[in-house]
Amino acid sequence: MAGNTTDVQIASNALILLGHQPIASFTEPTAGAEVASNLYQSSYDSMLTTYRWRFATKKAQLARLSAAPINEWSYAYQLPTDLLYVINTQSSSNYEIYGDKLYTNAQTESIDYIYSVSPDKLPAYYVKALELFLAMQFAIPVTGDTDKATIYQRMYEKQMKVARYTDSTQRPQDSFVDSPYTDVRS
Repeated sequence: MAGNTTDVQIASNALILLGHQPIASFTEPTAGAEVASNLYQSSYDSMLTTYRWRFATKKAQLARLSAAPINEWSYAYQLPTDLLYVINTQSSSNYEIYGDKLYTNAQTESIDYIYSVSPDKLPAYYVKALELFLAMQFAIPVTGDTDKATIYQRMYEKQMKVARYTDSTQRPQDSFVDSPYTDVRS
């Protein structure tokens, strides 16, 4: 993990990549701090939900709500407050999400989901990709230079390949299953 990284440090590094002075807070009276304070959180959340990051995945047993849903579903469950994206449910593949509730006919429900990870818990490969993503997002508002945005987009895309590969190695690969179609050929 990256250690004691903060959201301001990550945004500041993105600004430095663009030639802006580093910032110490999102409330500083500079153009870079204003752009960072307005774009950081949505960019961060967006990037977390673009891939099933192993470091940002949690499992949760959902709490069933006592009030019955008013629609076709039998049960309603409270979703976790840190949830950004539901990957899958364990009990049922048939469900709907309305606001912060999950509706299903399953009597119990647990989920795998992407959550909003604290910046100090982010792995270094993700922090680097996030800095480049932010530099790409900040480039036009901070510098007015579309070429810089394009340059950082290319760098971000390359780093995302590295980050996705590195993240995918955090879980063993599924083994190959024998196939009756290839067994017949023997």
